[in-house]
Amino acid sequence: MSGSGGASPLLALSLLLLAASGFAQPAGEAACRPVRTAFQVLQPGAKWVPENPVPGLDLQVCIPKGSTCCSRRMEEKYQVAARQNMEQLLQSASMELKFLVIQNAAVFQ
Repeated sequence: MSGSGGASPLLALSLLLLAASGFAQPAGEAACRPVRTAFQVLQPGAKWVPENPVPGLDLQVCIPKGSTCCSRRMEEKYQVAARQNMEQLLQSASMELKFLVIQNAAVFQ
């Protein structure tokens, strides 16, 4: 994930979590295919997506009302990705602030 589009990765994550939580999915093997595709695009590692919807009793973020295409490992991978994305955004913002402070200190002196 890049730090340049802060809203789009969050929107994509939200859409994926909705799809993973069992929202209007076909039955059978094709049920988790859209989730697998989206997860592969956002976070390589489609092997963490179940083949078919599962109960998801151990989930903490995508709490399903029924079966889900989300696994605990997917949640963990997304938490790591979200943390890294936030750190990149904060570092980018702090670099700009640091530059402003240095620039203003030089003018002040």
